[in-house]
Parts: sequence; structure tokens; C-alpha cells
Amino acid sequence: MSFSVSRRAVLFGASASAAVAASPGLLSSASAQLPQQSPINIHTLHAVHSPELPALQIHYPSALDLSVRYESKDKGQPGGCETRTDEETVLAEIPAGAAWVTLGGVRYDLVNFHFHTYSEHRLDSRQFPLEQHFVHLGPSGEKLVIGLFITTGGAGGTLQDKVLATVPDECGEDVHVPQADLATALPHDLSTFRYEGSLTTAPYSEHVSWLVLNHHRPIRSASLHHFQTRFPAGDSRPVQPLNGRTVKYRPQH
Repeated sequence: MSFSVSRRAVLFGASASAAVAASPGLLSSASAQLPQQSPINIHTLHAVHSPELPALQIHYPSALDLSVRYESKDKGQPGGCETRTDEETVLAEIPAGAAWVTLGGVRYDLVNFHFHTYSEHRLDSRQFPLEQHFVHLGPSGEKLVIGLFITTGGAGGTLQDKVLATVPDECGEDVHVPQADLATALPHDLSTFRYEGSLTTAPYSEHVSWLVLNHHRPIRSASLHHFQTRFPAGDSRPVQPLNGRTVKYRPQH
């Protein structure tokens, strides 16, 4: 059994056989239909209460210089700089080894974070103004993404406010954000809904471990507006069928 299969079993409490059935390289031809897609509508009452799952430990720095860019799918193509699609976003790259999380004793390095409006995941059918994805890679390239719902009504001063206030134009120059505070980017309440899913942009690769935070983060309305002016039609993928998957809830107050 591969290390990635074993880690998936630890993260989600799956049996070894179930983890193997969901592991890369061990899928039947039926998986070509991609049955474990993201995002999903999370029904809180149906989520399995699972306090035995490993706690999420955050190791993000309090001061880190970031480079923020507009992630365009059509850059260099005719009319590309005028086209907006749900495949595009604003993304901040994280220097190698600068930030990570640990889960079940395994380190997952943060490689980037980006935003979608409106939120891609839904919580009891509620769609939030914004969703932030923190994308991590494990020792064998396993993808783990933390999803954070973002609302308005905040006083400002958050990492999100700082980055969203500097959103670059499509095909424009990258924006430098000095001394960004990643340590407070996530809420103190790290309770998560966990499930097996996929990337939400092409090629929609599966076997992504999703940890969607139950607690949201408020930001200034102006910060949200500045981001949404770049994506007037939104940049979020519609919710996908659950297809028999189990969502687990790990409280961590």
C-alpha cells in the first residue's frame, strides 16, 4: 500500500480497502467519469461527527513577502486580456518551505492561495460572497486544500483585505505584498468538514483532500468589491453531485 493511500485513510478515517479504492493509479475504468468532483453542497446535519480524526496544525509565518498575480487561462491569446472565465483567479505564490500544515504527523507545504467569487462550496445551500483556497502538497505530491468562506462586515487589516486591495489587472504586472501576515489568515476555530474531491479548475483532477472550515472570515466590503470588479460574472464552478461520498466533521475549537 502506498504512503498516499495510508495518509488518506488517516485523514478521513477510511478503511484501508476504501482508501485503496479511491487512490491514484488503482481506479477502474469506470472512474473515467470522475465521480468525486468538487465543489459540493455540504449538508451539516448529514456530516458524520468525527472527533477522532487528526487535528489540523497550522504553521504559517506572521510576516512573508508575497507575489500576487492574475491567473489568466487565455494570456497570450487574441482577446485574452479582455476575456473573463471561471477558470481564472487571483493567486499568491508561497515561497518553498515558508508555510505548512501538519495533519496526523504529516507535513503539507502551502504552495499558493487564491480566491473564487461567489463561494464554490456551499454550506447548507448557502453561497458566500467569496471563498479562499489554501493549496498544499504532501511528501508524495498529495493535494490537500483548505477552504475558507469569506463574508463582509470586517474592520479590515486581515491578510485577505491586504491582498484583495492589490488585485492586479488581467495580463498586468504581478503585485508585491510585503510582510503579509499568514499566521492570522485562518480563524481560531479550525473545525472542518472533510471529504475526498477534486480540483475545481481544469483538468479537475481527483484525489484532493478537502478541509472546508466551518468558521468564516469577515473582510471589508471594499476589499470584496475590488476583487469582484475583476470578475463581474464570477469565477466559481457549480456544485457537483456527492455520488455517495461521506462528509465528516472534525470539531477543533
